[in-house]
Amino acid sequence: MEGREAAPQFTLVAPYYDILMRNVPYRRWTDYVQELVRRLGHRPRHVLDLACGTGRVGFNLARHGCRVVGTDICFPMARVAATRAAARELHVPVCVQDASALGFQRHFDLVVCLYDSLNYILEPERLRNCFRSVAACLQPRGVFIFDLNTERAFRKNFFTQNNLGQGARLTYDWRSSYDRHTKICTVHMHFVWRDGDCERTFREVHRQRAYGSREVTAGLRAAGFEVTGVYDALKFKRPTWRSTRAYYVARLPA
Repeated sequence: MEGREAAPQFTLVAPYYDILMRNVPYRRWTDYVQELVRRLGHRPRHVLDLACGTGRVGFNLARHGCRVVGTDICFPMARVAATRAAARELHVPVCVQDASALGFQRHFDLVVCLYDSLNYILEPERLRNCFRSVAACLQPRGVFIFDLNTERAFRKNFFTQNNLGQGARLTYDWRSSYDRHTKICTVHMHFVWRDGDCERTFREVHRQRAYGSREVTAGLRAAGFEVTGVYDALKFKRPTWRSTRAYYVARLPA
């Protein structure tokens, strides 16, 4: 893992992100979100895909008839999302904004933020600002659905992984460490992209913070939300001590 200084997270990996995540079940996630919404009796039309990355979740929602806007703090990721939306002839505008300081008006009736994106907010006050910012762009009775990695995922070093020796064009070797005092997980990521005789090596360092359920639900309530459910990932029961990912469903009052 020695070598040149690592780049900011998601900047260099953006063009390869969908290759890296090709086995992620985005459609299953979208179906799960839609079922959570259906159980609330909610029929969203205007959706904000917060921390949209390359746009896969938002694209699926758009194909189901929703009017979707994507936003991400990382310009390279947002650029990939915008390019791919155009290539797919999907009307999904994409912009660059910080989740803790959104500039949207009260327009959306659903905000989704998936794949542990909010774990990347390392300061608890910024996470609370994010909740207030989301509340400000939701219509009355609007719904906010997001997921978070649990502390167990970090303690178990789930992000120490690699695909070395598999002959992939994009190979990676990740080494993670978790500080139980700061609750921050640091992942040193090493990538190699091979295209014929060309080879590109790059590194990124990613950091995520663990948030407990009580801390998260308290922040949501302080922002004006009613917490309607906390679920083990892709299930409809509460998380247990063994859960590595939790989904939160919150709603604004009428």
